Amino acid sequence: MFRPRLGAVFTSILALSTFAPASAPQGAQPPARKPGVVFKEEVDALVGMLTEDAKENGWPLGGVSTAARARILVAMSRCHRRYYYPGDVPAVTHAVQALIAQRRSDGSFGDGAATAWTVEALAGLPLEPRFGEELAAARAWLEREKVAAGGFDAAVTAVLDGVRADVFPQHLGAEAAAKAKAWRQSRAGLVHAEAADALLRLVACQVANKQLDAAAAPPAVAAWSPAQEKATQWLMARQKDGVFEASYAGKTFPDAAMTGFGLYALQSKPKARRSAAEQAAIDQGMQWLLAGQNADGTFGQNVPNYTTCLVVGALHRWGGPGAAPALAKAQKAILGFQNAEANGYARSDRDYGSIGYGSSQRGDLSNLHFSLQALRETGLPGDHEAFQKALTFLQRTQNLKSTNDFQGKVPDPDREGVVLDSTSGDDGGAGYYPGNSNAGYIVHPDGKTSPRSYGSMTYALLKSYTLAGVPGDDARVQAAVKWIQDNWTLAVNPGADPAMGEKVQYQGLFYYYMVLAQALDAAKVASVRVTQPAADGKSPALVAQIEWRKALRAHLEGIQSADGTWRNGNNDRWMEGQEMLCTCYALTALELCR
Repeated sequence: MFRPRLGAVFTSILALSTFAPASAPQGAQPPARKPGVVFKEEVDALVGMLTEDAKENGWPLGGVSTAARARILVAMSRCHRRYYYPGDVPAVTHAVQALIAQRRSDGSFGDGAATAWTVEALAGLPLEPRFGEELAAARAWLEREKVAAGGFDAAVTAVLDGVRADVFPQHLGAEAAAKAKAWRQSRAGLVHAEAADALLRLVACQVANKQLDAAAAPPAVAAWSPAQEKATQWLMARQKDGVFEASYAGKTFPDAAMTGFGLYALQSKPKARRSAAEQAAIDQGMQWLLAGQNADGTFGQNVPNYTTCLVVGALHRWGGPGAAPALAKAQKAILGFQNAEANGYARSDRDYGSIGYGSSQRGDLSNLHFSLQALRETGLPGDHEAFQKALTFLQRTQNLKSTNDFQGKVPDPDREGVVLDSTSGDDGGAGYYPGNSNAGYIVHPDGKTSPRSYGSMTYALLKSYTLAGVPGDDARVQAAVKWIQDNWTLAVNPGADPAMGEKVQYQGLFYYYMVLAQALDAAKVASVRVTQPAADGKSPALVAQIEWRKALRAHLEGIQSADGTWRNGNNDRWMEGQEMLCTCYALTALELCR
């Protein structure tokens, strides 16, 4: 891949740029690289010509060749316009339909090149939910036929390999730009295969130039505050050889879950800032975890999925010797916990696609968002079927009638013998699992109930949708974001039924802070648009853009104890009466408040 070599390429540019090329006139300065988007007009013109040609000669875009059509779509999805499917432009829609029509019974789309480019085109648009089976079959065919990898990344690499002190992407795409200009003047000589190659080259130059822009930018300095340092020192004082203990039922013992979370929190401190003692503790703790991995890939003895996900996060950050094979085994274990066909579940089952504390436990949104993050951290590709199956469960936890198909009887876990007749609400937020909420229920006139949406689970929903590849403009994501806007607060975990008492709104508060930061960071939300009613109740409502990172950092630093810890003093449910857990939650959240 080209990315590991990018730093070396840019360093070479810096080193060479102090000298004029041998062929340059004395005193002449070598040409400078143009920052930003290059070849914007040429790419737009080529796409426009190909689209006009398709309209005049009959859809689809790209003529007869499957490989050429796929290369055009790859370029369109990665260019500065970022064309997507469906409904973006008709050219894309028709071309995708034409590609799918070329699929053969063996899973291929023609020869190796045509199949490889088609897979890249469909996966990049993205089309995984719609054409997941076709993509899986085509990838299996490519693997059987041992077709060499290449594609768009190779095209970008070729551009970067050509960069010199006086040669940049704006020069390396000149030939393709000249062809585009000639075709624009007269489309008589336009050949689809050549146009596909020219478009791909121009877009590869755009992406390569963007990579060079990033390399030229000054490195970001990781924020690290006195509050984080104080909390880190408290954690260091609680570990022994990198191992953290847990206390339960009057007993204290070394614990894989606490060790995994503790080491994850310690690694929130940038490596360059760590002391030798801190790094040694991290390394020792990781070795202890690796030595204790179970034969089935899990960690710990209780709540195996939850514990394994925590350890995966710590191992992923660490990346030391032995981490890769351990993560591979853990990935297999987590996949094995999913409530899907392999475990006897059908899509019609309420828990389909979910993951719980372990294989015998019913699923819930809390365990699922941890699991999806862990699967990503173990390297599971985004097009894996596990993410698509998880979407079924995610939709059933969201109070959104247009996508939530769950209705049925659900036992009330807090009231013996009470069965709820559940149906979806429609405010866009989320409960704990389909039909269930720790924030109470809304009772409708017909006696049916809807689980109340509440803060921590709505953020878990947004995070999970993002991890599963759902784009930000999707109606499900937009509904969750609107709930967040309408219920923004850092004072409590919002959404609880007032009738349950004031204490309930503080349950899981520090967990709420952590998942809030993870969700908004993953979804690339910089600020939350909040509508605030006027104080007099008559004037127009006020709209504020809350910079959540700044607000959350200030809030957490303001409630930190003098010893560097955090603890939920208003509600100790879910172990939040323990400084260890709340401090790890807070450090994880603060790391994302850059």
